[in-house]
Amino acid sequence: MDLGKSDAPIDDKFLTELTSFDGFVLPTVYKELKKQIENLEVSERDVWICSFPRSGSTWTQEMVWMIVNNCDFEGAQIPIYERCLFLEKKGFRVYDSSGANPIEQINNRKDVQKPLVIKTHFTFKSLPKDISSELKKPKIIYVTRNVKDTCVSCYHYCKFIFDYRGDFSEFCELFLAGKVPYSPYWNHVMSYWQMRHNPNILFLRYEEMKSDLGGVIRRVSQFLEKPMTDEQIEVLIHHLTFETMTKNPAVNYTALHEPLRKVRPEGRFIRKGRIGDHKTIMSLDMQKKFDEWIESSLQDTDYSM
Repeated sequence: MDLGKSDAPIDDKFLTELTSFDGFVLPTVYKELKKQIENLEVSERDVWICSFPRSGSTWTQEMVWMIVNNCDFEGAQIPIYERCLFLEKKGFRVYDSSGANPIEQINNRKDVQKPLVIKTHFTFKSLPKDISSELKKPKIIYVTRNVKDTCVSCYHYCKFIFDYRGDFSEFCELFLAGKVPYSPYWNHVMSYWQMRHNPNILFLRYEEMKSDLGGVIRRVSQFLEKPMTDEQIEVLIHHLTFETMTKNPAVNYTALHEPLRKVRPEGRFIRKGRIGDHKTIMSLDMQKKFDEWIESSLQDTDYSM
């Protein structure tokens, strides 16, 4: 697989806060924060949740935070963006209303014994240098999803957050060309897939979580060395069902997105969460184009969908 750079110009209709950097489409602020991120004080007690956007990271965050914090349902009423630090939060105005800098929060933590749950959409090599060089090995969970469903979810998200005004077919072309946030897609996924045999890295699939949530919870709890009882797992399964998540304001970014909902009332952070949802919107011709792109991208790898 070609893991080379893709620095093609970015469509400026909606990606006004993003730029091509080091072969990926990243928040413009990354150039400003690059040194701070590289030199971040990494604790091996922390848990990092990494993903390409709209692949299930919020679902994974809630699961991991609950496991790490012994199913603290009272604490889970606090908005997830306060409980789990979004590393590049300052790159997006919509998530930055609090003014808190997650990098400073990590570096200036008061309780160094308490593990933090940290979320990022950066590739493996863009993580703090202590991690990317493997000098330190905190637990890292990478979650991925069927790329066609990911594209659909990214489309609706970019309409809501970035006010993308093109149609879905145009967005698909941007996705395939590596011009949407954090793309090129396969370079992102492969940066973690190639590290999956490291004992500190767990590779999850969204579809696994949909088909066997209890089994995934058990795997994650074992990986984090936080054993759970069968009763705890059953309660957590209910807490993490799609129906429960859609009604939970703590994981829906309800307060942060309220201003956007006033101008784009149809927008939702947690939308459908269905497997195969791309079939309801993606034309057969576009599905074929994606299939050919997938086959070409994965021909020299051992990754399978």
